[in-house]
Amino acid sequence: MDITIILSERGKGLALVNLYKYKLIGERKKDNLLRWRCTNNKCSTIMFSGLDKRKVIETAGQHNHDKNSIEKIETQVLRENCKRKAEESISTRPLKIIRTELLNSSSTSNLNNQNVLILLFS
Repeated sequence: MDITIILSERGKGLALVNLYKYKLIGERKKDNLLRWRCTNNKCSTIMFSGLDKRKVIETAGQHNHDKNSIEKIETQVLRENCKRKAEESISTRPLKIIRTELLNSSSTSNLNNQNVLILLFS
């Protein structure tokens, strides 16, 4: 399985695999694999990947919750991209940044007006 790295709301890297998000816990010393844990605090699923963060090597446990929706993931990615752009260019209007990101992003096909409103007022 392939891993997609996205940014969390705090700017940390999250691994996205099959619509489940994982946070990096650390490195397993015996075989130099990265250890990831599900971001849902009530779930104890663990995943191991190589140091390059590209492929899942091993998983332990089963998720006890539903997958994240595609809309939720796309909204998070769009929000973090807008935050990063706003920090880079503080003189640009927020609405212009959001419009530009919506036009430039290829993964916003599942977003609807409600998601964009949430992004505007969050």
